[in-house]
Amino acid sequence: MAQAKETLIGRAVTDGNRPGSLPCPDGDNDGVADLFAGQNCPAYVGRLPWKTLDLPELVDGYGDRLWYAISPGLRDHPAVQPLNYQSALQLTFDASPNIAAIVFSPGPSLATQNGRPSDVVADYLDGANSDGDSAYVSGPLSPTFNDKALAITRDDLFRTVNQRILAEIRGPDDNPAGAPTYGLRRYWADNGFFPWADSASDGFGDAGITIGSLPFNDLLINPAALIWLNPNGWLPLVTYQRLGPNLARIGIVGSGHTMDIIPCPSSPCP
Repeated sequence: MAQAKETLIGRAVTDGNRPGSLPCPDGDNDGVADLFAGQNCPAYVGRLPWKTLDLPELVDGYGDRLWYAISPGLRDHPAVQPLNYQSALQLTFDASPNIAAIVFSPGPSLATQNGRPSDVVADYLDGANSDGDSAYVSGPLSPTFNDKALAITRDDLFRTVNQRILAEIRGPDDNPAGAPTYGLRRYWADNGFFPWADSASDGFGDAGITIGSLPFNDLLINPAALIWLNPNGWLPLVTYQRLGPNLARIGIVGSGHTMDIIPCPSSPCP
């Protein structure tokens, strides 16, 4: 389950158009994430799509493939945009909110589960985990419950996704030649100092303001990243502090995730 969790987070980080998104569950046990039915996953709980995630076939100690639930707000579909750190997450786990996904080991069949093998959730997951709502639970092993579960929280998922976003704003660590081509490091290379902060939420820096929002309209943003940064509403979520002409700090609103930026006059960056 830990390997599945790590892989799901890695998939969310590297997604090319909606960082933070996750695949639909596998509803027919072929290892492949289900295709969308309209704008939705056919189901939001099913087996882990191990082939889609480029994983080996993961099974529990009883030979059953792992199961997986996803928060609908993180499905990889344009209808969910903007998808970012503030996206609503619908799952709960042991009454804790802001759960992105859950990986399950279903354990052996209970006395009431005589339908295996099947693709029916209730033949594998127990009690509240099979009732079709978004509230999932853990619990001690008993004659009526033997699910093992591992939750992926919002912070689990977005801790690394947010660092990817901040790295795009910072600018590259290395260029084939010369100064950085985009981001805050490009701004410093062009001007010899970092910009002032934005106090009016218009994306432009205001002279003398050291703490505020990112002055993203003053920056050259990587065109490849703009394809997903703008539609997913990331730029207004970036906080900015000008700690000095040669030092800046950026973060994601509400996350506590920050990155300090120093100049990069030429490749490779320090």
